[in-house]
Amino acid sequence: SGSVFFDGEALPGSPREVIDRGISVIYQELTDIPDMSLLENLLLGDLSTRVGVKHASANRARARAGLARVGMGHLDLAAPIRTLSIAQRQLAEIARCLVRDARVLILDEPTSSLPEQDVATLLQVVETLRDEGIAILYVSHHLDELFRVADKLVVLRDGAKVAEKPTTEWTEPGLVRAMLAKDLDEAYPWRAREIRSTVLDVTNLTASGITDVSVNGRSGEIVGLVGLAGAGRTELMKAIAGASPASGEVRIDGRRMRAGSVLRAQRARVLLAPEDRKRDGLVLTASVESNIFLGNLKPVSRAGVLRKRLMTRLATDITRRYRVRLGAVRQAVGELSGGNQQKVVVARISERAPRVALFDDPTRGVDVGAKAGIYEEIFSLAESGATILLCSSDTDEVLAVSDRAYVMAGGRIVGEIARENFDRETILHLSSGGPVVKQNGTPTT
Repeated sequence: SGSVFFDGEALPGSPREVIDRGISVIYQELTDIPDMSLLENLLLGDLSTRVGVKHASANRARARAGLARVGMGHLDLAAPIRTLSIAQRQLAEIARCLVRDARVLILDEPTSSLPEQDVATLLQVVETLRDEGIAILYVSHHLDELFRVADKLVVLRDGAKVAEKPTTEWTEPGLVRAMLAKDLDEAYPWRAREIRSTVLDVTNLTASGITDVSVNGRSGEIVGLVGLAGAGRTELMKAIAGASPASGEVRIDGRRMRAGSVLRAQRARVLLAPEDRKRDGLVLTASVESNIFLGNLKPVSRAGVLRKRLMTRLATDITRRYRVRLGAVRQAVGELSGGNQQKVVVARISERAPRVALFDDPTRGVDVGAKAGIYEEIFSLAESGATILLCSSDTDEVLAVSDRAYVMAGGRIVGEIARENFDRETILHLSSGGPVVKQNGTPTT
């Protein structure tokens, strides 16, 4: 219900007609077709034709013009779009809208899947389009992005608008307070805790994307992995969790664990929260309760028979404790927001009392409130004695919560730094191929 007006006229209810009027949306998840060419994706549903035949030269010209406006006019139009980087594919989605002569762009978390070094490129494109006269509705949980690109900030909470004023009248604490209806003294609630004996000991681990990697983690410790895109952080976590074939040695509490076996890793209570929750962490069409007990039906079965009422009761209790917002535990997990889906993944891991918990970009596409709740749970796991291995596309986030950090580049460990020696500039220098750093933080050649 309600009305949407554009240039003083009410918009029609048809998506096709809305697009034709000049309003286009770039969604949080890519909407391209990977095996089609860049040209075909840019002109999806909008090919120029002449008497029913594709007008090749006109289509190429339109595609080139759209790509040029996002700084990608040099790309091969015939290349399958899957061969492009995630950042390039995201910019191609914007170019597709520009080819349609969009006058209003709605961008939903456009940087959530991007590595840190590509965010600045996308924001620069957004600023350029704004200066060209395009109206932009920019949805993001990254407050620094909003303060950079937005002229006005509108805050939504629980489905209602709660605040609206020019960006110059906002402060970051005030914005967080409006979003959460409470103060958030620290986005990442780091606190000191007892760190005890070694739990995780990885020696000379080699797998797809990593070579001869040795890392360790102690009981109660949060160990960060930092590095640029392609550094091998995700590949290392998968190898430790048994999700990819690997050679080398992984020991848990001094006992050798066979590498390359998810089942053996789970038996050793080594659990992974994967980077892509939709693809690797959840069965989107299955219920919330089924996803909570995925791979661990023992608590809700007897003699091999699933106890559905018990599953529902326990899942209801778990979702309440982890503050998962949902209609019912039997609804499909794919119907939840990204933040609540991630809470389901975190709940599944936490409820299994892991000895080693591996969190790969656990707050990607998650709002400030949910982000704080996820880190609160990660700290609780560490305080219970688990070893936490954590990485994120946001370097500042990793450094804010970690007790110690490994720096990765080219699939190898190039530095190890204790919390008291954390320095963002030094770490990014290492990530780019600078000198190796010893554990005490002293650079060496």
